[in-house]
Amino acid sequence: MATLKETKATLAAANKDVLTLIRSFADEQSFIETDAFMSSETDIADAPGEGVVSGFASVGGKGVCVFATNPKVLKGSIGALNAKKITRCINNAVRTEKPLIAVWDTSGARFAEGIDALDGYGDILRAYTLAYGDIPVISIIKGNNLGISSYVAGLSDFVIAYDESVMATSSPLVISAQTGVDVKNVGSSKTLAENGIVTNIVKKDLRDTLIKILAVFAGGAESGDDANRVCKGLKCGADMKAVIKEVFDKNSFLPVRDGFAQSVITGFATLGDIPVGVVATNAECGEGKLTAQSCLKITEFLGACSTADCPVVFLVDSAGTEVCADDTRLMYELSNLLYTVHTQQADMFAVVCGKAIGGAYTTLVAPCEYKIAWECAEVGALASESAARLLYADEIKTAKNKDKAAEKLATAYAAENCSALTLARSGRFDNVIEPNLTRSYLLAALVAHME
Repeated sequence: MATLKETKATLAAANKDVLTLIRSFADEQSFIETDAFMSSETDIADAPGEGVVSGFASVGGKGVCVFATNPKVLKGSIGALNAKKITRCINNAVRTEKPLIAVWDTSGARFAEGIDALDGYGDILRAYTLAYGDIPVISIIKGNNLGISSYVAGLSDFVIAYDESVMATSSPLVISAQTGVDVKNVGSSKTLAENGIVTNIVKKDLRDTLIKILAVFAGGAESGDDANRVCKGLKCGADMKAVIKEVFDKNSFLPVRDGFAQSVITGFATLGDIPVGVVATNAECGEGKLTAQSCLKITEFLGACSTADCPVVFLVDSAGTEVCADDTRLMYELSNLLYTVHTQQADMFAVVCGKAIGGAYTTLVAPCEYKIAWECAEVGALASESAARLLYADEIKTAKNKDKAAEKLATAYAAENCSALTLARSGRFDNVIEPNLTRSYLLAALVAHME
């Protein structure tokens, strides 16, 4: 039998790259390994450390539990014993109420173990299920994450992928052969981001991304921004990314699922150093209309906000809901979103920055505890021009210049029925403000609701 010194040397050599990765994002000398000596022997080769490194660490001063599969030990494959090691790490995170950071680089199951490997997967997924929604769960795709372990994507608050990584339910070669999809696009980080699976793509900035994420769950971080700063250059029709940049603390916004359903922007930021979730409809993309995909994006994001127990700010400039062929999908996803919004425990705040028409108002504005609107905002069951063409169809039909008549009637209708000031008189809004004061009003409301 090998001595302790020899065993440590074997483990150090086998886990060198994985330990280097963990130490690249963990605080210096903070990583403490657990279950270090777990190992097994197979008919093919030894498995030092079971192809998994696990333990405790801190990232940006925040305590975490972490495990990382080792692709240099049996290609990082999952078997009964290393599944036990992974499960114990996840359970430690739940028990100690620490965020979980899981780094995946695996080719799939150890098929030689047969049903034992599948039971191991079952234990991992069960542990993930119990952790998800209870503690922050962050899954990182370093190289490959192939097979059943790819399902952890739906049980994670964040799925961070390196730009060259691949995640798929089977071998990309098999999927490509059976579907005809170019193998380069099967499970690529770009493809996964465009489909809402990956929340963030990184190259070498993993530590910075993790620090920003963990700060949300730990009560925020100092931004150095002036809490009394007045926004500059905001007006109706402003690019929503510019609005986010002006309203929230400088350089604090962390987008989530930026490549997916781009009619909506979601992410975390701080406001007066207080962490908040941000949901902003993007009028520059499809008039900011709610689609099935954007509803799904918001629903998933609100789940992360719930786990973080942080308030949500809706910035709304939306012409309503999309008219599309797959209307049933929109019904389903919008219903799910409505359920999530109305069962959200954290405070919700709404700012109507332009339009809030139909379902956009009902879903994103009406349920909020505090609602403000820019003085130029338009709110109604239908857009003012559509409403005018319905209500005044006869007048428009007989007019010499039909488009000009419709425009004039729409303006009159909007002033009488859809203006923020008109609706504020009936109690629909807590305040109507100048756009450049948005930060001040939101921060005051946020602080008031916290006390």
